[in-house]
Amino acid sequence: MYIGIDIGGTNIKGVLLDGKKVIDKTKTPTRSKSSRKIIIAQIFNCINRLVDGRKGIKGIGIGVAGPVDFKNQRILNPPNVTGLRNLYLGKMVQNEFNIKTIIDNDVHCLVLAEAILGAGKGKKTIIGLGIGTGVGGGIVFNGKIFHGTNGTAAEIGHMIILWGDRQCRCGNKGCLEAYINEKGIRITASKIFGRKIDSITLYEMARKKDKKAIKVWEITGQYLGIGLANIVNIFNPDIIVVGGGISGVNEFLLGPARKEMKKNLLSLL
Repeated sequence: MYIGIDIGGTNIKGVLLDGKKVIDKTKTPTRSKSSRKIIIAQIFNCINRLVDGRKGIKGIGIGVAGPVDFKNQRILNPPNVTGLRNLYLGKMVQNEFNIKTIIDNDVHCLVLAEAILGAGKGKKTIIGLGIGTGVGGGIVFNGKIFHGTNGTAAEIGHMIILWGDRQCRCGNKGCLEAYINEKGIRITASKIFGRKIDSITLYEMARKKDKKAIKVWEITGQYLGIGLANIVNIFNPDIIVVGGGISGVNEFLLGPARKEMKKNLLSLL
């Protein structure tokens, strides 16, 4: 059995697996603006709920939203969970539970899972994005995560698509994340509706054929399409996988994204 933990800007999710079978799962709000002590306690509580006296748990894998020094198992400077900055979380969890623990960027983990079990199975080059509170990225070549020099490769959400425009949580302006994450979508909605509307409400409105809501998703998809075109022009991957909570709106977002991507490609896929 293995435990998987996903530390996002909104929720900490956990799952206990026996092979491919889900034995147990848990979720708690991240409270990302809380102190480091509180967030660590939340992580430990999630793991404790899954351990629950069980024997034979062989490992814990933790995905973290933000850059990770994979070699030293250290969280660097996550823009959406700032309380975990410069934390050697892998060693801390391993010492607490006496179970081998490995941490990595959450979307690195997502893309590896897709490469092994999902849409990227059997393919050599898989690029992935996770769109939610933030926008992460992952690259898998020949079944292995590409970490770069110090583990921080594939911060796709922080490619600049409109220099000097919207402020991103990372401190830069014009990052892809600032346009297609939850906050960015609300800002786009405010320009069209005159008020901020969350992505779930916008999705339900679009399903009911609200033209303004559909327009918000079209604009967001266009921003995403620019990012996707950059990825294709640089990596020429076999497949790009888009995941995360925002991706659940499907064609309202992905249709315009594909169209914009193709407009900006040097060569068609």
